[in-house]
Amino acid sequence: MATSIPDKHRGNEDRPQRWTHRERADAFAQYGALHAQGLAQRQAAQVLDVPRSTLQAWRRYQDRLDACPAAVTFFHRVPGLAFRHRRVLALPVVGVEMGACGRRLVCLGWALTGRNRFVGAS
Repeated sequence: MATSIPDKHRGNEDRPQRWTHRERADAFAQYGALHAQGLAQRQAAQVLDVPRSTLQAWRRYQDRLDACPAAVTFFHRVPGLAFRHRRVLALPVVGVEMGACGRRLVCLGWALTGRNRFVGAS
């Protein structure tokens, strides 16, 4: 009996995202407000129509970030998300396209400023 290996490995790209970054930031901000009012996580999940396990995953993700809690809160809210997107688009254009800086130096800049925790810099 031979072992069959699938031709195509299944990855995250096969699974559609349910929430955009903006929707996720907005829902998590609403969850924070509901939590501050004293609602339990299960009740907040029902109000927001988000699975409780998803809220738990979002919270665990933010708790694991090695950054100032105020910065985590800012970058995961809608204004911080917009700021982050503008910076992510601007740095490579200015550093790589217009100057003598390469992608590695742009990523190093993100790492030195601590933004690599919020930006997919590799």
